[in-house]
Amino acid sequence: MKIAVAGKGGVGKTTLTGLLARQMAEDGYRVLAIDADPDANLASALPLDHPGPVTPLAARTDLIDALSGRGALPGGMVLLNPDIGAVLPEFRRTWGGRHSLLTLGWHKGGGEGCYCAENAVLKRVLSTVLPGATDVVLVDSEAGLEHLSRGTAQAVDAVLAVVQPGSRSVETAFAIRELAAALGIRAVFPVLVGERGPEDVDAVQSTLGDWPILAHLAWEDSIRRADLEGRPPPIPESFRPALRRLILTLASACPLEHP
Repeated sequence: MKIAVAGKGGVGKTTLTGLLARQMAEDGYRVLAIDADPDANLASALPLDHPGPVTPLAARTDLIDALSGRGALPGGMVLLNPDIGAVLPEFRRTWGGRHSLLTLGWHKGGGEGCYCAENAVLKRVLSTVLPGATDVVLVDSEAGLEHLSRGTAQAVDAVLAVVQPGSRSVETAFAIRELAAALGIRAVFPVLVGERGPEDVDAVQSTLGDWPILAHLAWEDSIRRADLEGRPPPIPESFRPALRRLILTLASACPLEHP
């Protein structure tokens, strides 16, 4: 199953992706985590087997150009189905012994052009992950709606729309659901992160209306401290029921039997 984690900037997408990836790994799934956020830091949320700098695929402009045909095709066109199979092993890092991390990353400054070629490569990655090589692909998406609006996430089976207590992130979640539906993705689930009590949960659910919150994770100071110290956060025991509820729901919504 292929799952995109999306939402407004700063709502906790990376934290949720890291925690969900590690819980799935504990539950027996083989997980490929893809960091597709411009502010690529998913590596800090996972227990890498070999700590050190992570090379993002998009930092290799020569490789992106070769894969996408950028610069070689007329009119700024790029290939929509680049052959990425040979280069993926070079950019995979391992974590937790048998799981993988692929960091797309970004490196452009202001005014340096669009990400058409990079998005074409990511879309190809999502659509060509071989069955049997991994059980779950988790994509930590960039803030906002870019991947969905470009159709990059069309190859995913489900989307987790991450929200915080507050109306702005809920508005983004509704936009995510609408764009996902336009791409044929019907499994879109809101997940509340950082709630500080039943009042927060009730207020967000009231704003969501008849779109039920699938799971909610309370504010947890141990996660904040881990972030400050630059290490993967622990999985709080209080989070495990919610994470397992997410996993079971996703497994039932996606074409994969639970291990």
